Amino acid sequence: MFASTLLFALGASASSSIYSGSGFGTYYYDISDVDACGTSFSSQNLGDVECSQVTALSLDTINSNYLVAMNHTQLVDNMETYCGKRVVVTINGVKSDLPLFIGDGCERCAEGSADSDTWNAEGAPGLDFSYTVLNELSGGEACDDGHVSIEWEILDETLYEFDTGASDSSTSQGPVSAAVTASASATASTFTA
Repeated sequence: MFASTLLFALGASASSSIYSGSGFGTYYYDISDVDACGTSFSSQNLGDVECSQVTALSLDTINSNYLVAMNHTQLVDNMETYCGKRVVVTINGVKSDLPLFIGDGCERCAEGSADSDTWNAEGAPGLDFSYTVLNELSGGEACDDGHVSIEWEILDETLYEFDTGASDSSTSQGPVSAAVTASASATASTFTA
């Protein structure tokens, strides 16, 4: 456990930061717990993700609860910069070591003031996760509030290859590491201070 935490810390420090922010984490899909919180994610899981432009991939096809949606406007303006990149989430000063990666856009995440600490369902900056990941990040409180205050950093480290349609992007899509496709519900999270 200590060794994996140390490796994560070393890996995170070796990758440069592309973007960071603060706001709210919410959930919009789930691969392993399709009927969480009295909601069925069956239809949502069939939706194509924005990062997969040439050969469309749905959440079900990607089969990972670690996919994260970021500010839609920011993502579509610079897909080759963000798609597939590692995301490190911090809650109450504690960093998660989950292998989270950018794969989709979030309309709500493009709205609201980044200085606000008040939740607004119509628009608040932040990231969207799977229910399982948000539940883990929030200490089991995902169903209670549906959101949690977070800070995040997107690192220049590719965890998932997407065909973004850019002239230099590959048509081969998929995880760079097996950890990305592992179900979040089957993986115990380790947090580092």
